[in-house]
Amino acid sequence: MKKSTTRFFLLVLMLIPLLSVAATGFFADIDASPYGYAIEGLCEMGVFVPEEGIKFFPAQPLTREEAAKWIVRAFALPEITPLDVDTDKEKKLTYSSGLGVIDESFTIPSFGDTAGTQNEAYVEALVNTRILEFGGNFDARAAISGAEFSNWLADAVFGVENETEAAILLETLDAYPEELLALETAISREQAAALLYSVVGDPRFKTITILVTADIHGHIMPYLPGGASQEIGGMAKMVDFVKEMRAAQPNLMLLDIGDAPYNTNVANLFEGEPVMVLMNMMGYDAMVLGNHDFDYPFTVMERNAGMANFPFLSANTFHNGEYPGFLHPYIVKEIDGITFAVIGVTDDESAWYTHPRNVVGITFEDHFDAARRVMEMEEVKNADVVMALAHLHGDNYNLSKQVEGFDFVFGGGNDVVAFPMAINDSYLVSAGKHAEMVGNLTLNFFEDELIGFTFANVFLHRDFPQDPSAKVVVDKYLSDMDEKLFEVVAQTEVDLDGERSTVRLKESNLANIIADSLRYLTGADFAIQNGGGVRASIPAGDISIKDIFTVLPFDNIVVVVEATGQTIWDALEHGVSWYPGAAGGFLQVSGLTYTFDAAKEPGSRIVEVLVDGKPIDLEKTYTLAANDFLTGGGDLYLMLAECKEVVRTKNYLREAFLQYLEEVGTIAPELEGRITILNEAQQ
Repeated sequence: MKKSTTRFFLLVLMLIPLLSVAATGFFADIDASPYGYAIEGLCEMGVFVPEEGIKFFPAQPLTREEAAKWIVRAFALPEITPLDVDTDKEKKLTYSSGLGVIDESFTIPSFGDTAGTQNEAYVEALVNTRILEFGGNFDARAAISGAEFSNWLADAVFGVENETEAAILLETLDAYPEELLALETAISREQAAALLYSVVGDPRFKTITILVTADIHGHIMPYLPGGASQEIGGMAKMVDFVKEMRAAQPNLMLLDIGDAPYNTNVANLFEGEPVMVLMNMMGYDAMVLGNHDFDYPFTVMERNAGMANFPFLSANTFHNGEYPGFLHPYIVKEIDGITFAVIGVTDDESAWYTHPRNVVGITFEDHFDAARRVMEMEEVKNADVVMALAHLHGDNYNLSKQVEGFDFVFGGGNDVVAFPMAINDSYLVSAGKHAEMVGNLTLNFFEDELIGFTFANVFLHRDFPQDPSAKVVVDKYLSDMDEKLFEVVAQTEVDLDGERSTVRLKESNLANIIADSLRYLTGADFAIQNGGGVRASIPAGDISIKDIFTVLPFDNIVVVVEATGQTIWDALEHGVSWYPGAAGGFLQVSGLTYTFDAAKEPGSRIVEVLVDGKPIDLEKTYTLAANDFLTGGGDLYLMLAECKEVVRTKNYLREAFLQYLEEVGTIAPELEGRITILNEAQQ
């Protein structure tokens, strides 16, 4: 990208007053205004929408809520209407852990006096872009000073990361009347219009919007996160939001950072087809392959790529030693004279996190090497802006350290909601998970040089409208699967805890009975279940087939292997090596208990493994039931991949659980002390 080293000088140029012209045909009272040209220009841009006979009142003071509206509309920022619910939770805009959820604290009003006001959506938009800080009262109808308006405008142009307070602007902008920019008293509507139009009305100034989604994981329907009281997300809401943004901002690109098609009941039943149909309705420009895009065989991925009206990117995925014809290493797209190169890279360890049969013949080039290779291509080097769609998990934070040339890295697989993080000369952008939000990156250019940006997390809360056509699509797929899935097969007298913060960190009553079901089906001595395979909780009451599919969405086959006591010890040691990280490889067990000391170094944490209260015999060979993801070496359980497989059932994990529940009928599992943690971390 062409880097600007004269940021403030550029704003000087942009704020040179334009020649006044006759202002007729817009508002009834602006002909005499010295700034009528600006008011008329903003009308032509759609910032103002005048009606016949309506007055502008050019000399009146501009209110704070009107100032918010003008800036949001001028820069095509996303309008955000908050959720009006009673809660004592404090306002949040981000979460830094993959265990985080979007509860009502993310969607409540930002101020104590703006709920239900006329321009609330514009005020919230400036909060979500951090131009405004939330808390207290906003005083929506109070007049705004010239200095404060200048600060808001500067942040909208350059971003809040840059020091662009009014005082700094005044030191630079000698071409514009100082008394207007530094005005500590109220700025008039016509003065504010002139200041705003001198920026956005300058033909050398451009605004381009990048919308980004991440880790949708088949969530076409809204869902209720653990600990939240309101549902969040849903792709019909996402479709509506994207359509509204396209109507307001034609200069727009839509990207996805991987792991979109699978992992909910409806998505799995139709092998990703519902997600592809809905993504087509939004007009994506590109999607990168994430590790969960390999949850089904390669032929399914190829079918979905053929169904999609946008390219699948992955510069480092190969099949049978050749680059697949349906994949692309990068795309180049021109928007309003600005060229964007988008490089796609997939975690090169993705093969370890799916069933081995799904990656037969697939190899992954080192993702850093692949990124360097593509970065050297002439078409990429000549682009004005170079971006990465990087589904690299922890290496999202390292990509711009290892590979020079990226302006923005869109990182997938971390499941976090954050504002852009500066890393070297690049910014890492994260965009949540499960269709709960859309990331909105607004780029500002002057003379084709990027001079600043803003970013907003747009949370798709309960009251967001659903696109009617998209809802029809969602409802059709749901109706096709519902009749069978809603059949009740058992009851539970207690809540079954399958929350990520439980199954990936400690004993779970739900994971216990899942592991028990494997022993029930196979008669094995012991059973293990990886916490990452347990995807939801079940409340007390009826248990339906849909509940079981939701808890266990992956197509993992139940198998039995022969393993020595030492191998089982080593597997348990590997399972606690990530702790206190909430890793999917954390093991739940049946038929044995284990204790580990979290204060010890990984690799030496297991203190004891007991069978019927006695130490496990490390030399003895036992039968161990598990899913074939683990026994195939998934989550790097290489010691299990070396074990002899003695039974391969024809049952998926969820089918084993279903059979067990049908047999026992009613359950009330409690924690039994199967996992004991010494020096437990405080979560």
